[in-house]
Amino acid sequence: MINEIHVQFHESVLTLLERVTSQALRVEPMHLLYRGAFDREQEALMVIRKSEKTAKILEQDRTRDSIFRGFSDTVKGYRNHFDEEYREAANRLWNVLMHYGNIAKKTLDAKTAATNDMMREFIKSENQEAMEKLKVTEWCEKLDEENQKFHQLMMQRYSEPLGKTTYRMKTARKETDKFYRVMTSQFEYQILTGGNDEVMNEFMIELNAIVKRFRNIMAQQFGRKNKNDEE
Repeated sequence: MINEIHVQFHESVLTLLERVTSQALRVEPMHLLYRGAFDREQEALMVIRKSEKTAKILEQDRTRDSIFRGFSDTVKGYRNHFDEEYREAANRLWNVLMHYGNIAKKTLDAKTAATNDMMREFIKSENQEAMEKLKVTEWCEKLDEENQKFHQLMMQRYSEPLGKTTYRMKTARKETDKFYRVMTSQFEYQILTGGNDEVMNEFMIELNAIVKRFRNIMAQQFGRKNKNDEE
């Protein structure tokens, strides 16, 4: 299940469980553990949904990459200029770019560090003269500007208020599923031993209806995925 559907499924089960009551179903201790795991999963999903800074960071990273590639391609083009002075200036800048490699393929923080270091190379007088010759100073300044914007976004994310969930969604989902399975095993034990028949039978009819509905949802999602893959 995708995260949202997973949460909806367990929320439906817990709603049913709490309506019938865990006392009537004789699963009070496991219900508490199941509810606690589910609450942590909900909290983890909320953090994922509210992580607006992550989207902004990725968008700013794409902007930074685009500027870097534009700057690099412009310098590269000048290496084939008919004027020798232009070629020399381009080769001087190209050597700096090659020293740092394809920055766009580095990790996020490595890009920031490499770009900052590269900027320190470009402010040297001989490189400044080369950029002025090729009229690419604006490209360099724009790259530095977008790199600093990225750095600020990262710092904002680091300084987000503490106290948010320490549970990752993957771990939280496993915990919720674990307690759900243990609890359903307790239901099965009661059914096999013939205890609590009336309450349990009515509960299981509704629980099976929930399971069936979500199986259908998953089947529809899987069918759409297969169709998209074929297309």
